[in-house]
Amino acid sequence: MKTVKILHLYSQAMDLYGDYNNITVLCQRIKETGNDVEVTAPGLYEPIELDGYDMVYIGHGKARNLAAISEHFVSHADIIKEAIENGQVWYASGNSRELFGESFTSPDGKEHEGIGLFDYRGVETNQVFVCDMIGRPDYDKDEIVYGFANRTAYLEGKNKYPLFDVITGFSDGSAPNGLEGTHYKNFFGTWGIGPVLVRNPSFMKHILKLLLGDDYKECDFTLEQNALDLVIAEFKDKKD
Repeated sequence: MKTVKILHLYSQAMDLYGDYNNITVLCQRIKETGNDVEVTAPGLYEPIELDGYDMVYIGHGKARNLAAISEHFVSHADIIKEAIENGQVWYASGNSRELFGESFTSPDGKEHEGIGLFDYRGVETNQVFVCDMIGRPDYDKDEIVYGFANRTAYLEGKNKYPLFDVITGFSDGSAPNGLEGTHYKNFFGTWGIGPVLVRNPSFMKHILKLLLGDDYKECDFTLEQNALDLVIAEFKDKKD
């Protein structure tokens, strides 16, 4: 039996639209495989300690909250980039992805530094953009995933490590270009918010296999798959 250790950064400042349920259900699934899990949620400006953790999670938050935590996050840039380069599993949803680029702008027009792991730049528009997305993940092009975005920013720059090939819906930038999300080593980022791992069993299984390795056992995802199939069918009906 393995004990998976998850670090949930900025768990209160960066949590909208039920993002925390990604962690809740991930923990449930880990236990269903016969393994154990521990989640640590440090205080807002406590030092970030990454050693010993199997996964780090950051959710989506209000634009002003993203700006508020950015300086603290960037002050740990070296250890964060080293951990990702060494294969630690990271999941960043919504606008938290902006922290990993070169920079991003906040609603007041101020530019904030990112850690520079990726060469994109976050651009704040102060206008709400709401859209769905259907795409195929790079880890298995036979699968289909669903994402929902409610954002006021977009990413400017070339997407070198796309997570999804978009069939329909939003992309990373200000206009659809067929690519969404970031998958670099074991780092996953997407504009998709809410319980993305709950909605997409293939994504959940992929994360579980990375975390558990030889201790992974299959779980029953029948209900989740049925729900996803219904969503995909709705988009097909609209298209037809």
